[in-house]
Amino acid sequence: MGQGMVYVFTGNGKGKTSAALGVAVRAALIGKNVFWISFFKSKDWDLAEKGLPAKFANLKMEFVGKGFMIREAKRVNKGIKIADIAGGGKVIDTAQIDEHKAGAEEGIRLAKAKLLTKPFLLVMDEVLNAVSEGLVEARAVEEVMALRGESHVVLTGRAHQFVDSVLKKADLVTECKKVKHPYDQGKLAIFGLDF
Repeated sequence: MGQGMVYVFTGNGKGKTSAALGVAVRAALIGKNVFWISFFKSKDWDLAEKGLPAKFANLKMEFVGKGFMIREAKRVNKGIKIADIAGGGKVIDTAQIDEHKAGAEEGIRLAKAKLLTKPFLLVMDEVLNAVSEGLVEARAVEEVMALRGESHVVLTGRAHQFVDSVLKKADLVTECKKVKHPYDQGKLAIFGLDF
């Protein structure tokens, strides 16, 4: 069959995870084995996509993330970082930086281990954010890419200058460009539409 493809969905606009979900569901529908790793989304979050493994025996998901990561918060309450958004909303970060880093490193270890089972598709959701935030190095993602063999790999997340080397080695790079987003007006994500 040859070497698997590496697809990247990046940019500052919405649609990166949604695109990856589309690819994952497409592969699962034709009976291919799919493994999904979320690098920021927590296993405790109520996410619609967490229901996919119940619908597809050939699709497995792991959520190694510790939730939103806020580097600089205007408010900190008992170690919890709080960032205000327009319209009165707020985003909360309950994990410390070393916990975020440990989650991202676990995601890389898990990706390498899962590639040994030769899935048709491995999705590393928001892994590029983890690189951009300094939680893992671009080199670690490149190592995963090098281990893929015939497996296809999808990487998502905002790609800053730290991930140029990853983008250069990818077969497909699609940039989701933000033109307008309800978050900028203080509107939070909608269950079933955004998560």
